[in-house]
Amino acid sequence: MPYRSFAVLALLLPLLAACTSTYRPTSQEMNQALQEITGTDGRACRRTRDISGYAPLNDTTVSVSDKFRGHSLMVTSFRCPAMETGMGAAFAGAFTEFCGRRDAMFSGGDRCPVQSIFVFENRDAAFEAYDQAIELIEKRRDAEES
Repeated sequence: MPYRSFAVLALLLPLLAACTSTYRPTSQEMNQALQEITGTDGRACRRTRDISGYAPLNDTTVSVSDKFRGHSLMVTSFRCPAMETGMGAAFAGAFTEFCGRRDAMFSGGDRCPVQSIFVFENRDAAFEAYDQAIELIEKRRDAEES
């Protein structure tokens, strides 16, 4: 029985994927939108040892949690598809901190320089800002196409 459920799910996933937007924001679009939403320049730093987990949100943005329930969104300098498919990542900071415009992540054998880091009090605030950024980017793109 579990095999049938998996087979049905495997058939439905491509259909669901077709319903979602295929547009992926560029690093510059995401960085600019998050700057506007947060009112910060994205030049925050995180202590490398405080990073406790991460998850790619797309090929330019990574959600990073820390040991103290804080949260960050890191935007790479350019698209980094290995983040979405790699099995892990290393955060290579110069000293004890990991900073935007200076340091890089390594994933799937690729070096992904980090352009900016936006710090939030918690995961919910970070994801709300990410959703707002995507919405802002899509509005701008639609306005340009009109």
